[in-house]
Amino acid sequence: MSQNQESIRVGPWLRMTFCLFALASSGNVLVAQQQSDSRVSPAESQDVKPVVLQLPSESQNVALLGTDQRFVDLETLQTRRRTFFMYGMGLSESYEDFSAGTAGQNFSDIIWNPHVALINASNHSSFSVQYAPSIVQATSGSSGHQVFHAGDFSLGQPIAPNWALQLTSSETYGTDSARLLGPLAFQVNGGVPIVNSNSALFQLNRGKVFTTTNDLDLRWQRNPSQAVSFTVGENTLLPDGGPDNSTIFGQLSYSVAVTSRTGLNFGGNFYHRVFTQGNCDAYGFTVGISHQFTRYINIWLGGGPEFMSSPCTGGLGGNYVLSMSVPLSRVSRLGLMAERSYASSFLVNSQWTDTAAVSYSRQLSEAIGVTLNSGYARSVGALIGPGAYTAYFADADLSWRLSRTISVTTTYRRFEQVSGGPDQGQNVAMISLGWNPLPIRIVK
Repeated sequence: MSQNQESIRVGPWLRMTFCLFALASSGNVLVAQQQSDSRVSPAESQDVKPVVLQLPSESQNVALLGTDQRFVDLETLQTRRRTFFMYGMGLSESYEDFSAGTAGQNFSDIIWNPHVALINASNHSSFSVQYAPSIVQATSGSSGHQVFHAGDFSLGQPIAPNWALQLTSSETYGTDSARLLGPLAFQVNGGVPIVNSNSALFQLNRGKVFTTTNDLDLRWQRNPSQAVSFTVGENTLLPDGGPDNSTIFGQLSYSVAVTSRTGLNFGGNFYHRVFTQGNCDAYGFTVGISHQFTRYINIWLGGGPEFMSSPCTGGLGGNYVLSMSVPLSRVSRLGLMAERSYASSFLVNSQWTDTAAVSYSRQLSEAIGVTLNSGYARSVGALIGPGAYTAYFADADLSWRLSRTISVTTTYRRFEQVSGGPDQGQNVAMISLGWNPLPIRIVK
């Protein structure tokens, strides 16, 4: 986000070096990667014949910015075509009804969503860089235009025998009103895209906000069923002319596959929060289990205690994560996710944010599909304020593919803030024309 040079005050990667005390990771264990015929080499042979290195399963999928629930499954790419330049755009007409307390207003906009991506996939490494702005031009009820920028970078690469490096960085800059009109953000779990629950968070009329999230994960795969992962990262939120906050953290976890379908994860974590009004620390522990019920159904469940210092309401808290992906059939899929995050991407001075999300999609015919998404977020403030912030949203899409590259989509979204400030809501109805000439297999 070079356009926000005044907001970037300190290089995020310099601050991550202070996170050398490590803690719990909620990443997937190695069950999904383990081959059914894999064998653990004897201890005396480890130095002579290192195990085959495989990247974490989450690095095998790349969520595409600006394309509404589309993602690239890197494992399906043909080995002779490993580098791809992808591009496309969407054009939408939206009609909105925004209410805050007893006041309300109606207006309409035209939204343009171009996107570009460069993606490389080989047998054991991956690379992607993406950029997707949402350009909003008001056509009634207000004047001017807004731009919400979204950028993403990821790199997964072996660096030594049995060692792999995973680097990710995401940046956004713009107003909530423009962000809420753009394509939703998704996480990919087991090949199923699940809506990012932070999409429910909005604080309209607060000006433009710059956010950045950076993670560096170093992973040692001892053998095909055991691995140790160390992660450091930073999350920063910088509103224009308002209070800012940042979080630096470290995570250490040990994953082991106890059977061909079940795995365990043990870890610890440390967070250092920096607010405009003060600092606080938190550390905790996590125990998790992953189980593959069938060839397609995966579930991950984990949690543990979290200890916090003042002003983060010093005392004992907890952390948790639940994730499940269910391809119900060849034409329908269901994804569920719930978690507690200590690094909020959209709200300042928050102690933690509880989120939950559900995504369902069904292909009604070869050309017509329907998608339902819903997200919920509750953020507990670390400092004295109006109380816990609670918001949710629901989204329904009906898409019609006119050709291999062109589709028409009708969308309805409802955003609602129910506590933590004046009640406000937003109804959005839009019709979109999308053009995505992507030369690879795209799953939607």
